[in-house]
Amino acid sequence: MAPLPPFRIELTRGPAVESSHLVHALLMDGKGKVVAAHGDPDRPTFPRSALKPLQAIALMESEAAAALSDSEVALACASHSGEEKHTVAVAAWLARMGVSENALECGPHSPYIAPSRAPSVLCNNCSGKHTGMLALCQHMKVETAGYTKPAHPMQARILSTVAEFCGTAVTAGTCGIDGCSAPNPVMPLSHFARGVAKFIGGDLPEPRQAACKRIMAAMTAHPDLVAGTGRLDTILMQAAKGAVVAKGGGEGVYAAIIPDKNRVLVLKAEDGAVRAVQGAVYAALEKYKLVGDDVLQAIRPTALPVQKNWRGLEVGIIRIAS
Repeated sequence: MAPLPPFRIELTRGPAVESSHLVHALLMDGKGKVVAAHGDPDRPTFPRSALKPLQAIALMESEAAAALSDSEVALACASHSGEEKHTVAVAAWLARMGVSENALECGPHSPYIAPSRAPSVLCNNCSGKHTGMLALCQHMKVETAGYTKPAHPMQARILSTVAEFCGTAVTAGTCGIDGCSAPNPVMPLSHFARGVAKFIGGDLPEPRQAACKRIMAAMTAHPDLVAGTGRLDTILMQAAKGAVVAKGGGEGVYAAIIPDKNRVLVLKAEDGAVRAVQGAVYAALEKYKLVGDDVLQAIRPTALPVQKNWRGLEVGIIRIAS
């Protein structure tokens, strides 16, 4: 199947197009068969935070999973906004484990929801993922210091699982360092899509399939913990009422699972722009009829927003190029 052109997302100002973006995309079924491709299906891609559900598989396959609430599972997959509900939940999880927040190696930053506030490690959007990694360290009875290094036993287990899901070699040499200091492997976009497709493919051993189902159920049950107020992941999952599992990542990466349609969608903005990939998510969901009109209407203000200046005047739009 020859790929279609990449999605083109435009930013207008008044009567003209001021900027434009190209977005690569793949639509697959649960068996990893390509249903549609836009742009370069093998574009080398760091999945960034869109990889979190895959990274959480190792935790969910361990005996540590039995002690986790569904909200903690959602936080392990989250890129949260640092709202109080997020930081309180992560702090409570750490306290239950008897671990100090100082053990987190994700680094501090201000909450997305209030960028003027003082930085905090709990506000780091990846603090839930890192707390899950510390939980896996406890279960494996390994040292927590240095757990973000690719050679650490816990991290090696996660990377091995990612490699098995995506069908690609994952080594220290194929990993970059993510914003939160954890390793993030580069791979063809198609391999990342195959890894995501395994969540609904049904060809995994039952314990592993059960782990996938629990992750999807937790994310759709707690979409407000996966991202936050005004964020596309949260709005999309809330509007879809459990029919879509959505996870964005840095530099314009996105993954969505639509189990009832037997489809997964992965995207990568060529220039890394978040506004580009969000617009292309809308375009793909609409083009391939992956969600209903009610869901599209709910996400449109976030995915294809009207552009306003500092006085609140409408100056342009973000749109899908025909």
